[in-house]
Amino acid sequence: MDRFQLEKERLEAVDRFLQLDYDRSKELQDIVNLAAELCEVPVALLTLLGEEVNWVKVRTGIDAPAMPRETSFCQYTITQNSVLIIPDTKEDRRFDTNPLVQEAPNVRFYAGAPLTIKSGLRLGSLCLFDGKPNNITAQQEKILSMLSRQAIFLMELELSNKVLREHMIEIEDRNESLRKIAHLQSHDIRQPLTSIMGILNLIKEDNYEADKERLIMMEEAANDLDGKIHEIVEQTRIK
Repeated sequence: MDRFQLEKERLEAVDRFLQLDYDRSKELQDIVNLAAELCEVPVALLTLLGEEVNWVKVRTGIDAPAMPRETSFCQYTITQNSVLIIPDTKEDRRFDTNPLVQEAPNVRFYAGAPLTIKSGLRLGSLCLFDGKPNNITAQQEKILSMLSRQAIFLMELELSNKVLREHMIEIEDRNESLRKIAHLQSHDIRQPLTSIMGILNLIKEDNYEADKERLIMMEEAANDLDGKIHEIVEQTRIK
């Protein structure tokens, strides 16, 4: 798969995960808070990298719901499987003109673990910021990586639950439609069929001189149609 198709699939996955209600997720907030605390940094973020925007969905230590993708550190994090660590952004040429480094909030330290879903696509990061040069230990790096896996696990679980809830709503809507069909069959279809069969019986009993063999065939066809409609509706009724 070429990188353009891979990025297309990644962005589609990001769009799906952006639909989650992160403000109500205490578990994800706990993970972000714990990452900041255990790695001893003032800022921790959970981000999803879109086509033009780096969405900050959960955060502690900073109030920034989004930032341009072109200035984001996460654009580099998603290119690798391991934790990306930048001890001092002033010494990394990639950030020579980055406003996040050169202006407020003056980011000097960054560490980010990619958020990788089961398919292998990396959607964003669980990342750390500091306003001064810094680093994390090997143990803290393992913790950050572990917390990122836990975060994406919870996100995938919530997305699955969301899809399940939507399917349940679709099923209920479908069942409601079937109930309406059953009602229609009972009142709007069976009644005229009953009338037709009644008229046919009258014609047969009143010495009608028409071809009664054809009338009998019509009656059998009407009965057959009525039976099949009834059978179909019974099969689709909610038990």
